[in-house]
Amino acid sequence: MANGNSIKDEIKEEKKKFKTLSFFAKIQYIWQYYKFQILAVILVILAVGTFINSYIRTNYDNVCYIAVAEGGIPSQSDNKDVLSTGFAAYLGVNGKSERIDIDYSYSIVGDALDEINTNLDINKIYTLASTENLDGYLTEKEYIDFFSSKKEAFLYDLRELFNAEELDRLSSHLIYYEDGETEAFPFAVDISEAPVIKTSGLTLKEPCYGIVVTSRHPQNAAGFIRYVFQL
Repeated sequence: MANGNSIKDEIKEEKKKFKTLSFFAKIQYIWQYYKFQILAVILVILAVGTFINSYIRTNYDNVCYIAVAEGGIPSQSDNKDVLSTGFAAYLGVNGKSERIDIDYSYSIVGDALDEINTNLDINKIYTLASTENLDGYLTEKEYIDFFSSKKEAFLYDLRELFNAEELDRLSSHLIYYEDGETEAFPFAVDISEAPVIKTSGLTLKEPCYGIVVTSRHPQNAAGFIRYVFQL
C-alpha cells in the first residue's frame, strides 16, 4: 500500500491499472491474484456436477435384478435386449424412477484359466442374495440348484407365488427341489419352451429360472415367468 493511501484508494488505483491492461494481461493479472479462489470455485463446481450426475444415474429403484449365469443375448451390453425391454414393459417399469436389470455377466463353471473370475462371480451372487439385492436366477438346467444345499433351497417354493391355475399351466415345466427329508416342492421353471424365450436369442440350451428366497421383489421376479410364458 502506498504511503498515505487508504485501502479504498489502493482499490481504485488497481482498478485503473486493470483497465489499461490488454485482454491476455488481464487474464494473467486475475490468475496471479485470484488463482486460489478460482481453483476453489472450480473444485466446488466439479464436486456439485459429479454429485448431480451420480444422483441422476442412480436415483432409481431397481425393482427386479436377475442374474444370468452361462448365457447371453444380443445387445446385452446396453441393457436394450428383448428380454430386458419386454419385461420392463410387462411390469410397467418406466426406466427412470424404476428399472429392471437382467445381468448376463455371470459365469459359475469356468475352466481353470477363469477360476479367479468364476469365484468372484459366485461370491458376488452369494453377496447379492445375502443383502437382498438379487431377485431372480437364470441358468442352465444342470446348474439351477448350484446355490442350494440340503439344508435349504436357494430359490422360492413357487407354490407361495403362483396360484393353482398358474401352477397347473406350468406343471410340465416345473423343477422340484428334493433334500431327501422333506416334501419335494417346485422351486424353478424350465423356460426353454416359453414363447418369449424361443424368439429372444438367449444362448442357454436349457434355460431354467427361479426366484431367490431373499428377494425384495418376489412378485416382480415371479412376473418374469408369467411374462415369458404369456400367462
